[in-house]
Formats: sequence, structure tokens, C-alpha cells
Amino acid sequence: MPSSESPTSTPHTLQTVDRALSFLEFVATSDEPPAVKEVAAALQLNLTTSYHLLRTLVARGYLERDDAGRLRLGGGVGTLSHAYLSALDVRHDLTVLVRQINDATNETAFLSTLDGRSVILKELVEGTQPLRVGGLTVGYAGPELRRASGRAVLAFLDDGPRDDIVSRNLRSMPARERESARRTMEEELRRIRDRGFAVDDETSEAGVTGIAAPIFEHAASVYGAIGLVAPTSRVATSHDHYVDVVVDAAQRATQLLGGAATLR
Repeated sequence: MPSSESPTSTPHTLQTVDRALSFLEFVATSDEPPAVKEVAAALQLNLTTSYHLLRTLVARGYLERDDAGRLRLGGGVGTLSHAYLSALDVRHDLTVLVRQINDATNETAFLSTLDGRSVILKELVEGTQPLRVGGLTVGYAGPELRRASGRAVLAFLDDGPRDDIVSRNLRSMPARERESARRTMEEELRRIRDRGFAVDDETSEAGVTGIAAPIFEHAASVYGAIGLVAPTSRVATSHDHYVDVVVDAAQRATQLLGGAATLR
């Protein structure tokens, strides 16, 4: 017996599953963590139904609810994201982007990722110029406040983790200087958020300048940073070109990770 459905008809779906996914997607794409009532109103759901959906999603680890009643994505989403990204072999694709930065500039290019409370160098392609930046090694996790990659990540990191990293970086300073240094860095991080990329102008090493732009994954969370390091003299003459190359690579990396940039 031929099917009564046309090729363009909507396939049969389970309403409860559809509502649960819509609930999850709304939380994931909200600019600020929403309350249950806000989700219910936006999706035109009965409040009782919304609480049933919430309890199910929390029980399965896909949502979390803080003390103020605001909703955030849970660890279950991260598990799915990790499996999805692994299937895509996204690390290989990110390495290709690092090589493309190197090809476009002939400078040393890198990818760093946020691991816990450290920004760690994961991929490195050395420059091809006779005078180039060397001495970097995969696995390096130096002072984030001095490195363009660290600053690019910190600028878009949540307050708690950011404060922890900043405090750790400032421990070596005399106590009387820390508050002033913190205020100065917070101002720099605001500028980075505004323009979308970070520069360390010889703050990591004399004669060397780094440029980095943040990479985002699901729920607009910062994944790491991609960029280049070069002799300061060449950055001075090719600054705009280098920035364009790095920012473009970061945007494409964010797309690969299924993320979206966030400006705060």
C-alpha cells in the first residue's frame, strides 16, 4: 500500500523528545543562563511540563541548575561534544589551520588549548624565515598573562577560572604590586574582548611579538587560541596582515568545533 505521506511531509516525532531537545537547545544558545520560567515562556510550554523536562535533563547530566535557579549545560553535553569532535578528527583539521597560518606568513604558528587552569601549546609549525622565533616546544604552559595565547583565552573565560589563573600568575610579584597589575590586566582583557584578538608585545620574550585569537566550542565556551609568534620588527611592518590571517584561522577553527564567538 503506498504511503500517504508526501516527500516533503514532516516525519513522525515524539513530542516529549522534541520538547526536551528544544529545551536543551534554548539553554545552550541563551546569552545568559536562563531560569525555568524563561525557557517555558519562550517555548510556550506549560510550567509543570518544563519542570518535568528539566528534572530529566538534569538527571541525565545534560543540564545543571545553580543556587539562583539558573540553567547551564551539564557534563553530558561535553561527552557528546567530545565524541562528535573525535569522529570528525577535528584535531587534524586544526593542525591544517596552523599550517595555513605558517604558509600565509612564513612565521612560527601555533595552537594552544585550555586544559584545566592552564593554556598549553599543542601544535607548532616553525617559521621558514632565516630569522625566526625558536625555542618553543609542544606542551609548554608558561605564564598566561605574558603570552598572546594566554591573554586571548583569559579574555573570554568565565570569571572564576580566569581569576584563578590571574592570581596564580601574579604570585611571583610583590604583594603591594598585585592589585595594580590585576587592574591593568583586566583593562587589557577588556580591550581584547572588544577587538577579538590578543597581542603580546615583547612581554613574553625580548624582540618577539605574538598574535593570537580565541577559538570557541559549543555553548560559546573558549577552547583555546591560534596564532603566530615573530620578530617584533616584522610584526611592526606586517601587523594588519598577520592579524587578518590569525583572526580568519580562529573563525574557521571555531566553525570546525561547532562553536560561536562571544563578545562581552
